[in-house]
Amino acid sequence: MRKIFTQICVFAFLFLLVFSIMRLFMTYHFASNEAYSELAKMFFVGFRMDLKTLGYLFLPFLLAMLFYPLLKSVVGGGQHSLILKIYTFASSLYLAVISFLCLVFAFINFYYYEMYKNKIDIFIFGLKDDDTAALFSIIFKDYPVLTLSALALIFSIFCVFLNLAILKVKIKKISLKTRTIFLLNLCFVLLYFASLRGHNLRYDYYEFSPSKVINELCTNPILAFYWALKSYNKSLDLKPLPKEQGEILQAQLFPLLQKSAKNDLAELKPHIYFNLMESFGLNVLEFSDEKYNLLGHLEKHFKEDFVFKRFLSSTNGTLDSTMNLLFINPIRGLSTSKFSRIKLAFTPLELYKQAGYKIIFVTSGKGVLYNFKEFAEANGVELFIDANTLLQEYPKAKEKIHRYGVADEFMYEKIFELLKEAKEPLFIMSLSVSNHPPFEHKIDEELLDFNEIPQNLLDKFSNNAKDYLRYYTYANDEFGKFLDKIKTSAFKDKIIIAATGDHRTRNFSIDFESQKAFAYSVPFYLYVPKIFQKELYYDKNRIGSHKDIFPTLYDLSLSEVEFLSLGGRSMLKPPTDSKFEFGFNTEVFIDEKGIYPKNSPQGYFYENNATLKDNNEAFELDSTHQNFFKLYEELNLWQLEWRLNLLD
Repeated sequence: MRKIFTQICVFAFLFLLVFSIMRLFMTYHFASNEAYSELAKMFFVGFRMDLKTLGYLFLPFLLAMLFYPLLKSVVGGGQHSLILKIYTFASSLYLAVISFLCLVFAFINFYYYEMYKNKIDIFIFGLKDDDTAALFSIIFKDYPVLTLSALALIFSIFCVFLNLAILKVKIKKISLKTRTIFLLNLCFVLLYFASLRGHNLRYDYYEFSPSKVINELCTNPILAFYWALKSYNKSLDLKPLPKEQGEILQAQLFPLLQKSAKNDLAELKPHIYFNLMESFGLNVLEFSDEKYNLLGHLEKHFKEDFVFKRFLSSTNGTLDSTMNLLFINPIRGLSTSKFSRIKLAFTPLELYKQAGYKIIFVTSGKGVLYNFKEFAEANGVELFIDANTLLQEYPKAKEKIHRYGVADEFMYEKIFELLKEAKEPLFIMSLSVSNHPPFEHKIDEELLDFNEIPQNLLDKFSNNAKDYLRYYTYANDEFGKFLDKIKTSAFKDKIIIAATGDHRTRNFSIDFESQKAFAYSVPFYLYVPKIFQKELYYDKNRIGSHKDIFPTLYDLSLSEVEFLSLGGRSMLKPPTDSKFEFGFNTEVFIDEKGIYPKNSPQGYFYENNATLKDNNEAFELDSTHQNFFKLYEELNLWQLEWRLNLLD
């Protein structure tokens, strides 16, 4: 018993040390500007999370310690040496595995935060659902995987030898009364289960600080992975919700169903093209200027047309934003679930199809990922074009292949051909992939002079800064060249174009002192021919998010159509109801007054009314803002279950 107790204490201390060093290292890299009081709280709460995690990991040892005396009395002294051998082997093997995993998760936690600025979360399962081979190639290229694996293996071997030493050491017997032994064991067990409980350390209530970086860094990586796994499994297990809940939520927030304005110009049936651009974040775009133009040919179109920059992506993942935008679906795993062939009502695809449009989806990536092609076709896509199609039609595309598809230029070439040859109105959606690692495909020309780019911009990337900037600019430039062709084409007055980013640019530092919302911002670009610019209202500083894109397009191209939206409204019509004047991302929401990070007890004022950056000056929340996140997410889930016919 005493040796098992020693095992628990020694290895708990060792693993606590590992997680503390991890937290200290991450503090140096990501939170060095935080107040000492917040850092102290982070280490204290992190220590409790580590204890909770290790409590579960060492449960087999606790059970062995409690039941060993009983087992010894049952089998007799003759079998004692055999039991010890079995226990020595089993405990050594178990410790080898968990020690390896503890160090690996500590490494993953660092690099995951460096990339996503988040604790380990549900996006980690992209490794399973995405192109696994491509992701592994990126990981092995960008990170010292072999070195870190070797360190984890050495640590694991060390733990095995340490365990054998503990089990071989002679511990002097101490004579204690049975009552004393019982009380000591009882105290230990009570303390053990107190650490397991962890008070409020739950996946839905782990945040304790107004600072996001403090909250994320305190979390134990194994515990965070467990929470992510629960969320991932839960997202595929939709439990029926009561019908009346939707009415209550809509009364508290806003109606789900709206109607677009009467529009006589809708009879012209302009082509509609919506472009979702990979990692097109404003966090990098803000550095673009005449000296180092990160927009390329897109720059002049940003000056000529409508652009909103106080604008948020709906989520922080490509598939998630695509699902939210095109299918009004908050569940990322829906396309690979039992609902993959179910047609959802009120999608933009359905509304434009009913209006007489041909529905086309084009991507320079692969349609098989996440079963997306099948899901899109079940929901009304009549023509699905991906990298495989582009490779067949454009021989030069074979020279510009990368892990996720082909270069974006071939996607734009195909879309232009479709528009040029169209005999009917087209509703085209596209998803670009060139601005996604690994950055392997060739670029014909150097768009940036890196001698001109300041080092402080390059330093904001955790790695491969020049690749990120080069391909970021390439993706923007190719879209700009496409717009050049559109605006000189015969159908330049018969098409409306919208574009936005799927999420922020990753691998790029966030200053949570001033970028609580700005870090998640993307631009919303609109090309609207003069003929369709009837009675438009344009405030470039208007607040918005992905939820507003299709209501804007409906208002421009359809007439009096009923549509479903989570608080969306046309960005080119005057405000009529303040409850719709907000932007929403899964990490933060915004309105004209300020910024509201998820789970934060406070709101924050803007630096000025032309930016999403904040001055870190906090204000108290009223009940509406305190409950908004919870109610919004509940309404979003309810509307999906309503459309899936799952309501009680």
